[in-house]
Amino acid sequence: MARYLLLWVHGPWIASGLMLVLAIRLLLLEDFSMHGHGWGLLGSASICFSIGCVCKVSWVLSQLNSRRSAAKRQIEHLMLH
Repeated sequence: MARYLLLWVHGPWIASGLMLVLAIRLLLLEDFSMHGHGWGLLGSASICFSIGCVCKVSWVLSQLNSRRSAAKRQIEHLMLH
């Protein structure tokens, strides 16, 4: 199950990268009517990148908390026996 959740952690960064490529492509077109869409996609890519950062921090904190809980249970087990 952890591998499935890892996709959710990196998914926003993948989406951000795809939107960035599409935004640059639209901004480089000679058709100026598409530049507005390119700037919009650039903003969306920034939002996805920041969501990816929050996901990664949450994932790391969750992993640290579960390791700490396991270590605490192990210490309690050793003290009781």
